[in-house]
Amino acid sequence: MTITVQMVLERLTGPVGRLDPTVDTLKSGRMDAEVRKVAVVFMATYAIIKQAVESGADLIITHEPTYYNHTDEGAWLSGNAVYERKRALIEESGVAIFRLHDYVHSYKPDGILTGMLKKLEWEAYSDPAEINLLTPPSSERHTVRSIASHMKSRLGIESMLIAGDPDLPVRRFGLMPGASGGRRHIEFLESRDIDLLIVGETNEWETNEYVRDAADMGLAKALIITGHQKSEEAGMLTVVEMLREAFPELQIAFMESTLAVQRI
Repeated sequence: MTITVQMVLERLTGPVGRLDPTVDTLKSGRMDAEVRKVAVVFMATYAIIKQAVESGADLIITHEPTYYNHTDEGAWLSGNAVYERKRALIEESGVAIFRLHDYVHSYKPDGILTGMLKKLEWEAYSDPAEINLLTPPSSERHTVRSIASHMKSRLGIESMLIAGDPDLPVRRFGLMPGASGGRRHIEFLESRDIDLLIVGETNEWETNEYVRDAADMGLAKALIITGHQKSEEAGMLTVVEMLREAFPELQIAFMESTLAVQRI
């Protein structure tokens, strides 16, 4: 049986039904093109696209945008050397690229969260009614520092940002990957009985300063900022598992990319 781009996308969007509006659209390629190999990535960077094409991938599933803005609008970048070179690579290769952002977050439960919990070995901590609310058993002793150390080991992160006391004991904590925004972060901290919130990224004048003020008031609150990529990248393993189950005859490759910025 010939497997097409459309068939793969129907499997990934089917659990949710049609979303409108959505940023999850085919960015390049044809729906009727044959697929033999799929590359699943967090970000379709220039290097990752080259790697995927050279490995024989016909379809790239990316969680984040290809062209540096949420809607992948390219008109404002017309003539930009970086944009034009990346666009040329995509067009000349003929590779199909589909963004899977809104749909995977709309899975029940959220596909990125479930993938991250599995990678971090925190599935048993998760509240079934609210899976990003985590409560370790009372027999375990955790601090902000020990949780950060565990995340660094499991996710391959060299350093993270922390607000609050690194040695604060943690009874319960929250996990909000990606960029949920300061208001949602603060509302979650306020409305749940948690000591620690783990996020992907923040505006530094929002969540960071709220937690610093809380700590200076003597309140048991702390924040870990992992960086957006590492907070969600392993979540795309959910997509890998879905496609391998649905299309055992396809090659499905999970490709991690280097961080866009690094500490020196």
